[in-house]
Amino acid sequence: RGAPFTIILPSSGKDGPIAPETHPMSDTEVLTPLEEAAFPFLQHAVLLDQARGALAILDKALVQNAELWLRLSEHTVVNGADLSLEAIDFVNRTATFTAKAAKILEGEMDNALIDKLIALNLNMSEVILKGGAPTEG
Repeated sequence: RGAPFTIILPSSGKDGPIAPETHPMSDTEVLTPLEEAAFPFLQHAVLLDQARGALAILDKALVQNAELWLRLSEHTVVNGADLSLEAIDFVNRTATFTAKAAKILEGEMDNALIDKLIALNLNMSEVILKGGAPTEG
């Protein structure tokens, strides 16, 4: 069994949501290991969507999202023996894309690009929950 189920919501600062804050759901609900792996991608999709209102918050959300994908990329290099080369390549290219997007969008708003980042996160969360490997979308 996984760890107790916890939902992480952005905490509010003077400029709006800034960083994830942990809120336990209950002592009886438990995430499976797949749910635990998928949850950060869902969390970052929500954070990106909510951060559209303020550029400073969006910049932080974009950097956090890029860091999540870069950690996944590093993890696949070290522990990706069970993944196909295509899946590893997808993760690596997506990590590079999210890092470049964070830099390009610094102080800028591009809803289409933010929508793409959100879609990538939701797709990765879904793929993890299904126990599969990511594919081009």
